[in-house]
Amino acid sequence: MTADTGVTVEAPAITVTIFSKNDCTNCTNTEKQLDRRGVPYREINVQEDTAPREEFGGRTPFEHVVETYGRQMPVVVVNDHARIDWWAGARIDKMLDLVKQFDEVGQLIPEDQRVAR
Repeated sequence: MTADTGVTVEAPAITVTIFSKNDCTNCTNTEKQLDRRGVPYREINVQEDTAPREEFGGRTPFEHVVETYGRQMPVVVVNDHARIDWWAGARIDKMLDLVKQFDEVGQLIPEDQRVAR
């Protein structure tokens, strides 16, 4: 994006975090869909990652998710640095919107570099 000053300013990266748990079909399916479509994300398994984290105010990922978003999994948190959006459960509509958002800013992973699941 170019401002009136002629200086090129890069749009901030969109970040996606998926909070998942073991034996969660919706979690696995969400990750597969995002992998297939080239959306990069960070996964945090709330059952395996049990250490408190500074980024969650000293809470564990599980405590953070339950207190902030509820218990339905997965929880997908999208931060585009202008706002934070999130959803819980299997939401193909939200995933497709996310793919479109990543495509618009050129952040999709190239097809030849995507994870095959």
